[in-house]
Amino acid sequence: MLQSIRNRSQGWFAWTIVILITIPFALWGIQEYVGGGRESAAATVNGVEIPQREVQRMVQMQRQRLLAALGENADPALLDQLRLRDVALEGLIENEALYQTAESAGFRVSDVQLVSRIHSISAFQEDGVFSPALYEQTLRNQGMLPGGFEPMLRRDLLIEQLQLGIEGSAFVTDLELNELLRLGQQRRDIGYLIVPSKEHEESITVTEEEIAAYYEQNSRAYVLPEQVSVEYLELSVDELASGIKVDEDELRSYYDEHSNSYSKPEQRRASHILILVDADADDAAVAEARSKAEELVKRIRAGESFADLAREYSGDSGSAREGGDLGLFGKGIMEPAFEAAAFALAQGEISDPVRTDFGFHIITVTEIKPATTPGYEDVRDQVAAEYRRQQAEKQYYEATEQLANLSYEHPDSLEPAAEQLGITIKTTPLFGKQGGEGVTGEPKFIAAAFSPEVLEQGYNSEPIELSPVHMVVVRKKEYVPEKLQPLAEVKEKIAEQLRRKKASDAAYAEAEKIVQRAGAGEDIETLAAEHKLKWERINSLSRSEQQVKPGIVRQAFRMARPNEGKPRYMAQRIDGDAVVIGLFAVWDGDPESVDKKEVESEKRSLVVNSGRADYADLVKTVKAGADVSRLEETP
Repeated sequence: MLQSIRNRSQGWFAWTIVILITIPFALWGIQEYVGGGRESAAATVNGVEIPQREVQRMVQMQRQRLLAALGENADPALLDQLRLRDVALEGLIENEALYQTAESAGFRVSDVQLVSRIHSISAFQEDGVFSPALYEQTLRNQGMLPGGFEPMLRRDLLIEQLQLGIEGSAFVTDLELNELLRLGQQRRDIGYLIVPSKEHEESITVTEEEIAAYYEQNSRAYVLPEQVSVEYLELSVDELASGIKVDEDELRSYYDEHSNSYSKPEQRRASHILILVDADADDAAVAEARSKAEELVKRIRAGESFADLAREYSGDSGSAREGGDLGLFGKGIMEPAFEAAAFALAQGEISDPVRTDFGFHIITVTEIKPATTPGYEDVRDQVAAEYRRQQAEKQYYEATEQLANLSYEHPDSLEPAAEQLGITIKTTPLFGKQGGEGVTGEPKFIAAAFSPEVLEQGYNSEPIELSPVHMVVVRKKEYVPEKLQPLAEVKEKIAEQLRRKKASDAAYAEAEKIVQRAGAGEDIETLAAEHKLKWERINSLSRSEQQVKPGIVRQAFRMARPNEGKPRYMAQRIDGDAVVIGLFAVWDGDPESVDKKEVESEKRSLVVNSGRADYADLVKTVKAGADVSRLEETP
């Protein structure tokens, strides 16, 4: 076909082709061809779009976490009912609204703060020390590059600043603390009996009519979502690299050519104290900040602890908790003024205040690691891995171009491409739009499998770039449309559900009758014996009681105080059974009798919970005040 076009690409035929191509370019723009069109949005927050792919990525992350947490008990069909997409979308909307709020309020994250956080992440450390090589490798394994990860982390740190600012400003009064202690130390005299629902199951009958009616009313619960299985061709740099054999002479030659990349440049471990002042602050504010920084320098040089002063005065909350420690870093990481000062200091020396856009830094160098160049034998494994990867990347980019051409030229089969590239056609099990495990959990893979071209027209998909070094082409193998399970397949399941519900209702009805009679004055122990049930009496019950079911304890402390000399009774469903609870007396705690350490612990807990509540209120307010448009999900 392509050769036919070449042969006829002269005269009127060529001009016809040019016109046909030019018209759509003029109407829709070249971006529709080069970039695949504008990416659809799932929502907008104050005009900022949230891409569909980001929602799909979050859904898949949630799904994988749930499957991992549930283990063998995982039911993918149940996960489909959890509306994971709605949860993911609302979370992203909330995150965007908070980011905009923090940014407009003037919160900023300095390079020093960003580097400090990256260095503190254990996944990027070797023997407790940040490793640039491990950092890049870990990100690459996740299909990311530092240029993509660092803006995301900076954004998260900005929101974290807002959260810590709100939560850290919470406080409690003595009156609130005493009320908490009074309630927390409260004790109650109770009694209870359990009416097991299982005792009623033998007498329960479920009719065919009831099963049919329940099935009719709840039919959506028994719909199996549409599923598809696909064949696919996969190219990845990692897979290609694993098959490359290396020659020792080639490796030595590669090492000689790239020896500089194995050199470890000088690194320094530094601590700092940041006195915050805006870059555009007036002269008075700058002078005040400088004076404060100079005073701290004097105190440190006079013998006061740098770490203690950093914890007390530093505006960099992340490093302040560590006494100002920023970890090891090399050149090209920090802001120029900070870096120049840090690399000019001797170990243990204290700098004069150093001005950056974020304020004045007081810097001390706590460790110096000189530059080193390891020998070939020391880094032989690393050289081999990088050589394999370099060769694999060359093969990858050549192969992806061939894959794109062959899958397009043979749209109804993957075999020509597989044969020419020497790769195997792989097959997936059936999976739905919520995805599955492995490659079927990738949002782009799912979208391609359910696209009209693949699903309806039966063509090969376009090449799908799952990451910069991972590409697939998919083709439909089997499609199973959404299907309502027949009543016969779910009949037993429904019958069991109805039987349990009826038994629970019968047990609760029995419990309510006992409550009515006890409330009218009949002896509760006599009633328990009459119903062949066991009455348990618990005096001085605390909220932390371990020998009584948690549900009974919670309900007992929710009950209103009994009237003088008259117990209060209630019936409640707990863990599938019915329970009758009697409350006889309430004894408030005495704040004065509580140990001082416990008082302090309770106070800290109350402050933390109060701060979290304040932040939760802020989140609701910010989200409610944002201009949010939720768009329909694209198929």
